[in-house]
Amino acid sequence: MTRAPLMTVLLGLAFAWCGMTTARSEQLRIALVISNGQYASMPSLARCGASATTVRDALRGRGFEVVERSDLGRGEFDTAIGALARRIAASPPAFAALYYCGYALEFNGRSFVLPTSANITRDYDVLTQGIISKSLVDSLSRASESTGFVLLDAFRTPSAVASTGLGRLLEQLPPSNFAVIGASNDGPAEGPTAASLALRDQVAEGEVSLDMFMSGMRRQLSKDAAVTAHFIPAIGRPSVLTGGRRDASPSPAPAPAPAASAASTAVPVHPAPPPPDPSAIASPIPPPPRQTMTDEEQMSEQDRRQIQLKLATMGYYLGRMDATFGPETRAAIRRYQFEIKAELTGRLTAEQATRLVNSVR
Repeated sequence: MTRAPLMTVLLGLAFAWCGMTTARSEQLRIALVISNGQYASMPSLARCGASATTVRDALRGRGFEVVERSDLGRGEFDTAIGALARRIAASPPAFAALYYCGYALEFNGRSFVLPTSANITRDYDVLTQGIISKSLVDSLSRASESTGFVLLDAFRTPSAVASTGLGRLLEQLPPSNFAVIGASNDGPAEGPTAASLALRDQVAEGEVSLDMFMSGMRRQLSKDAAVTAHFIPAIGRPSVLTGGRRDASPSPAPAPAPAASAASTAVPVHPAPPPPDPSAIASPIPPPPRQTMTDEEQMSEQDRRQIQLKLATMGYYLGRMDATFGPETRAAIRRYQFEIKAELTGRLTAEQATRLVNSVR
């Protein structure tokens, strides 16, 4: 091979290597936008369609790859979240955004978002038909080298008396590599939600870090009396949400906030009350008395429903609360017996039933 062709080959390889290096250094920015507006058994949410469009256009305009999904049933919802989680896990370090608009509900100390297939006729129906809000964040945060945010833009179900149930997120979610915003919408309104408009405004121009985005969202949503917003900041390396080179090193992290402000808070933020007078502190409230259960043969219908509800709360049972210990209930009992290292009979002894109903989980 002559010298000239050899140089041509070498230059071609060099350019190809540069192209590969550039592609590898380009950080994936991806967003999943879910709009659940048409429910089978609840009033439609016209605002979710407009809000999802606002979020989609804002993120797409800033270079995000946006995946849009609407009116998802339970299986479709799980599939969409799983696909996003796998995508960012395969492309570290990625920046991911998850936006959900739809109904949310709280039950038994847990927060749930609702697929459009949900038919909540009794409070505990949400255990088998809803999706635990915490699981959405957990699915994404397993990609530890990536970061991003989750924005749950939620509405109260017709049967709910007060909040949407997003407030429980504060107790359930420890800080992770993903920031979380739970916005509860109250009061009559039309068009895009305040949270979707705030997101649009915060990513509108210039270079925006995740910290700046969260601060701006907090500041903007605090001005809207019809929205109660909860914030959980991300921890870990700083990240650039929009602007700048995607493969550039992020700017130094800001100085840590004082311990009192590190915890997630709801907005509007009210001044902290003065510390109580130690002499005025009452004695601790005693725990509720331990409930004693009988063998299955002696259980009442209420006892059996309580057993099924407890098994469902712990994630063992997905059937109906009908007080009938059929095959599904027996299978759930065996799962519980496996956990407590008991014989897998599928039938509860009085001791096992007592231990189950008094479990703190």
